[in-house]
Amino acid sequence: MEQPFKPLSLSIKELFTNADSKYKIPQYQRPYKWEGDQVYQLWDDIYEAFENGEQNYFLGSIITAKPRDNEKSSYVDVVDGQQRLTTLTILLCVVRDLFPDINKNNEDDKAVKLIMIQHSISEFGQNERLKLNTHAQHQSAFEKLILKGDTSELRKPYKYLIRTDEEPQYKFINTAVIFSEKLREIGESRAGELINFLFNQVQIIRIDCADRQFAIKLFQVLNDRGMDLSAADLIKSFLLEKLYKKYKEDPDNSKLKEEQFIADWREMEQTIKQCDISMNDLFIIYEYYQLASNPKKSLYDELQDIFETKDPNIVIEDIKQFAHTYFKEIWEDNKDKVMYSFWYIRWSMYWKAIILTAQHSDYPEIDGIKLELRRFYYLYWIAGKTLSQIKQTSFNLIKWIKEKRPMSGIQKDLDDKLESDGIIDLAARNLQAEHIAFEPWIKPLLILLEYNQSDDSKLAFIYLSKELHLEHILPIKYERFEEWNHIDKEVAARWINSAGNLTLLSGSKNIEASNNPFEVKMSVYRGKGKYDEKKEKITSFTMTQTIVNEYESKKYNKEWNETTMIARLKWFYSEVEDLLDLDLSLLIEEAKPELV
Repeated sequence: MEQPFKPLSLSIKELFTNADSKYKIPQYQRPYKWEGDQVYQLWDDIYEAFENGEQNYFLGSIITAKPRDNEKSSYVDVVDGQQRLTTLTILLCVVRDLFPDINKNNEDDKAVKLIMIQHSISEFGQNERLKLNTHAQHQSAFEKLILKGDTSELRKPYKYLIRTDEEPQYKFINTAVIFSEKLREIGESRAGELINFLFNQVQIIRIDCADRQFAIKLFQVLNDRGMDLSAADLIKSFLLEKLYKKYKEDPDNSKLKEEQFIADWREMEQTIKQCDISMNDLFIIYEYYQLASNPKKSLYDELQDIFETKDPNIVIEDIKQFAHTYFKEIWEDNKDKVMYSFWYIRWSMYWKAIILTAQHSDYPEIDGIKLELRRFYYLYWIAGKTLSQIKQTSFNLIKWIKEKRPMSGIQKDLDDKLESDGIIDLAARNLQAEHIAFEPWIKPLLILLEYNQSDDSKLAFIYLSKELHLEHILPIKYERFEEWNHIDKEVAARWINSAGNLTLLSGSKNIEASNNPFEVKMSVYRGKGKYDEKKEKITSFTMTQTIVNEYESKKYNKEWNETTMIARLKWFYSEVEDLLDLDLSLLIEEAKPELV
């Protein structure tokens, strides 16, 4: 009985020059990904082992399998280890081009000379019998630039090109340039010693598998136990394994289904690259959508159970559509006040999963879901609650939406949850706090109020950045200015960090610019005055411009005092009351901050 796999301990020389050392990167693998850090790390690892004189330095493992589409091929598929194998090949090509006379006068039998390096790159030095074939769409660039080109003439690409995954040719070039620089630094003589060490003393484990199905299974097991692969990579390999098993007796159809799967996967990857989430994030959100409950196992294990009885092509088509829906409905076309509100919430994976479930499931009352979800999350946030208090309800919402439960029923259950947890009272208490300026939710909440002041035709997303200031109208350092002498310490202590003394101010200047008399502040808020001389951009928000308008109309006698702050606090409560559907009439009537 044939063994399913055979591990071989090989020197780098054997890895590249044995009769069975011709490698091909299969279509389902990602293109070459290594950028600077990984290449430098590989060089440092090898060079440090060389300097320390290690006799058998272990460089890792690769997994190979016979290609299914051509059992008679002399090439084997590289199921795992592509990055290392490609990088080592580039290193050999750089040595070939940089030092053609390497070890020429070294009489040692183990000395590696040009002919051995050439044989490692192509069988017996014949370019048409290359030892490594990369992806079909990138092979011509790899051959032209690396395998058959002169790597010593290459120049380092721009960083943005190196980071472009769709064009790995720039990563090929970057790797070659790094090795060229390193080899030039140590010189030909030292490079000769290094290449001798690499070929003879560096070991790698090659695990040859009888078929690709087993190779992918082994790949999953090894990587699930600590090797550096993402859950998305493992899910991909799991689905491909199922695909191969399903069409094992139908090779022609198997190839078509695999090509369809790979095309859908790559389209999904390209969609997600345009968004704010990673592939792993996408699969987490999809997991929440599928389970509609708190996961009990790892992402990979949960999705493996979910996908066990499903057609891999149907699975990947659905996730691809899920990704498109995310891009279109959440990332790209989210330009409304309610959707903008969600981007400040810390529990992003949950609200995204809920809204995406509603979009993907064609829930008929999606606008109602968005409003109720915003209210629910912001109230729990303002009440000081954590993820544990909203997690189960978040999963319940996914379940209810998938069941197409009417909005009226969902709203009632959310109201019951808010009441049972005492959230309304807690939120109202925290909104009244003297030190509300220190709460993480106050700036997002003010942004939401600003959206409500804005004309929809002029709506623009407000970023939480270092240039967006939480402005104290009565300055924190008010005592520096005689113009603020009408404010005593007791009033300042109660009001200075309350909602009645806060607004938003955006600009490139240091926040210290707002520590000024009230009249000077009006100049800043207006976007005029001495700050314009430095051409510093000031954005006066509608809620901030209102203060300017009242000042110019001589309301409150052009003075910021306790009466003005009471009016401002009443306005704040009224706006929050409308935004989050609360009854804050008692707070509006009393209108004073309390120590909470």
